Amino acid sequence: MPAKPAAQPLAKPAEDLISVDYLSGVCIVTLLTHELNSSTSEELSTQLLALLNNAKSYKFVLDFDSVRYMESSCFGTLVTFLKWLSRFDGQVVLANVSENIRFLFHVTALDKVFPIHPTTESALNFLTRGELG
Repeated sequence: MPAKPAAQPLAKPAEDLISVDYLSGVCIVTLLTHELNSSTSEELSTQLLALLNNAKSYKFVLDFDSVRYMESSCFGTLVTFLKWLSRFDGQVVLANVSENIRFLFHVTALDKVFPIHPTTESALNFLTRGELG
């Protein structure tokens, strides 16, 4: 009897969209892709929800240093993540956002919802200074 052919994946595995580190009780999520678009927004949402379910922290820094392009569908992903976090009195701060993407946050008034910091370090300080006193 001939051997069964190896199962072929139905879809290409998703590229790693994020890397995760924990520092001072804060989850630092580094976005690894240059482009956040409709095809990556669902996977990003899934990965962020998994981090929230892991519950090591309810304070997040999203590091946008690599991101050069962002579609509007990703704003929905970030707002949904913020809603999930609000159930746990969590916080999310953005860091290293390019001028072009910062402009989009400004035009949509989401810069009033998401604190945006120039560096990961300043975002981390923002989230931890409440604990310091």
